[in-house]
Amino acid sequence: MIFNIDDKVVNVEIPVTVPKLKSEIIDYLYNNCSIDEIYDKLRDYKQEDHYEKTVKTIGIWMSGGADSSLLTYVLAKKIKEEKLNIEIQPLSVRRGRGWNPIYAGQVIDFIENDLDIKMKNHIIYYPPMEDENYREIEVFREKDNINFRDGLFEILYSGITCNPPAKDKSISRNKERTRDEESERPLITYNGIRYYMNPFFGINKKHLKLIYDELDLTDRLFPITRSCEGSAEDTGSFTYHCKKCWWCEERYWAFGRYE
Repeated sequence: MIFNIDDKVVNVEIPVTVPKLKSEIIDYLYNNCSIDEIYDKLRDYKQEDHYEKTVKTIGIWMSGGADSSLLTYVLAKKIKEEKLNIEIQPLSVRRGRGWNPIYAGQVIDFIENDLDIKMKNHIIYYPPMEDENYREIEVFREKDNINFRDGLFEILYSGITCNPPAKDKSISRNKERTRDEESERPLITYNGIRYYMNPFFGINKKHLKLIYDELDLTDRLFPITRSCEGSAEDTGSFTYHCKKCWWCEERYWAFGRYE
């Protein structure tokens, strides 16, 4: 599914197959090597050590935010319209932002009802709260490693966009420089075990808004998403946007509204 947005072209695709290391090689690596050793050794394997694995399930981390929600909708729409024999596996983490699974669940319900499509059961991870060092990024890395190893899906999608242009002084800059337009972030990465697709890496939320408009989702899907990291006090126990944090600022910058 291709979107032409200003000077950008966004192609949300689902490959028929993906390159994968032979199962006996993967089993050997996981049984005999640490995680770091595995990814050091992957560069030693050649083309003949791989095969083309049919894509049957695609995964996506869903936060309930505007980015991942739109990408999930587009993927579901593509599967529906093209009658693809592929399922979607939604994933969320209930950790520092405990509201994520709740809003993601609302988005899943909307997509299933709007497109008359059924996704796989929403998986929510509940990492131990007593370990302050075990944050969301550690959960993502750990679960990605397990899920790709176990074949939960063949491809994992991310709806992350890039930051607003640095030259746009109407919005402040956040702390994530890796999301800047100038950063080199590949749309597809794979290593024989993991296969990631990041179709929104090259666009910002204003571009995203144009896709919402094109699909008639601005007044239907967007209002049930949540892009905010405000406190419980500032958000009515996470029931509305705080209108203070940078993520709210970005949301308003792109859409001209919070809800």
